[in-house]
Amino acid sequence: MNPLRRIAPEPRRTTTLGLRFVADPAGLGSFAERVLRERNLYGALAFAETAESMRLSQAALQVGSGDRVVGIGSSGDMLLSLVSEGADEVVGFDTNPTQVALASLKLAAIQHLTVEEYLKLFGVVAASGRWRLELFDRLSRATTSEVRRTLMRRRGWVPKGVLNHGMTHLIIRAMVTAVARLVDKETLELFLGEHGSDAERARSLDALLARRSTRAVVEPFAQRFAAQLKWLFFPHKLCRVSERPDEMIADFFTTFRPLFIRGAKGNPVLARSAQGDLHPEWTAHLYDEARFEAIAAAAPAVRFEPVDITTGLASLPARWATKIYLSNAPDYLTDAELAELLTQVRRVAAPGARVLHYSLLDEDRIGDRLGVEAPGADALRATDNVHLYPTIAVRVLGA
Repeated sequence: MNPLRRIAPEPRRTTTLGLRFVADPAGLGSFAERVLRERNLYGALAFAETAESMRLSQAALQVGSGDRVVGIGSSGDMLLSLVSEGADEVVGFDTNPTQVALASLKLAAIQHLTVEEYLKLFGVVAASGRWRLELFDRLSRATTSEVRRTLMRRRGWVPKGVLNHGMTHLIIRAMVTAVARLVDKETLELFLGEHGSDAERARSLDALLARRSTRAVVEPFAQRFAAQLKWLFFPHKLCRVSERPDEMIADFFTTFRPLFIRGAKGNPVLARSAQGDLHPEWTAHLYDEARFEAIAAAAPAVRFEPVDITTGLASLPARWATKIYLSNAPDYLTDAELAELLTQVRRVAAPGARVLHYSLLDEDRIGDRLGVEAPGADALRATDNVHLYPTIAVRVLGA
């Protein structure tokens, strides 16, 4: 039964796919509200949208007909984009039930909605809150009872668009608001990528860093309180097992210099949240009617489960997976946990399987322990337009 059979179409508005998309303007206000309501900000909805390049990931994994894909569920976007590449079966694992529920809702929505309706429902394009709620309530009935219960607990996010409640989205909005307090309108637009070149952005950033207020207040504050601030800006499990969050905050302007210099508009992860434009990568690699049709056709062979990646891999048959997407899961693991994960990857990988993982660390913790580097990996890394992960590794396991 179609759960949307009695939903009236959303009246057409001036905001369409050809015009400017919606960027939640609340900025620091929404972030502060989340801080006050939830102790673990990443405990509810951490990643409403992928924080990695779908274009690069698709090129790295080379998914096609006959492939069986397993990976981190997260927002669902990456695995759904891989489904659209023609995979026969896709399984996503994530310990966060809210992430699993969101990914499942996206899968249900793709089966019943056009691309424009999907973007309106999730908050990328303007729509009425009442219409979103009615559509959400009916779509949720197309999911499992467990997923529906989780979704109903987060129903309050729906009127303003679920994607606008993701923690990464709120952080980006807060950061843009903070930078706007430090620079004039023209410089802010320069950093956002509305105009200017990378060289101009580099000069403006250097000028900002040379200011006395930056050297005397902003940088010392970040360095002194990095150990406390990390619990606001990073998932708690990552904070418990790695010192990288401390380092990234303490040396903020060095860590994120590439993001400032390249401009938010050209970054598929930053663009919508920072300045309101949906990056073309989204419409090319996921938000496309042909891709939606491919995902809908493959939907019976797609599932998201609420378990960690190591446990999830252990549940699959040996030599089952031809493509394995680990996102940056290794960053969250102790040495012992990582060794256990790699054991399961080797067991479940089919001969010649490709494995992709990202890392916030400068070093590749997996390295030669897992197959060999894929041919062309350096050229692939050179195309990265997210500029957040120092390590992007593509490995091929032997026969």
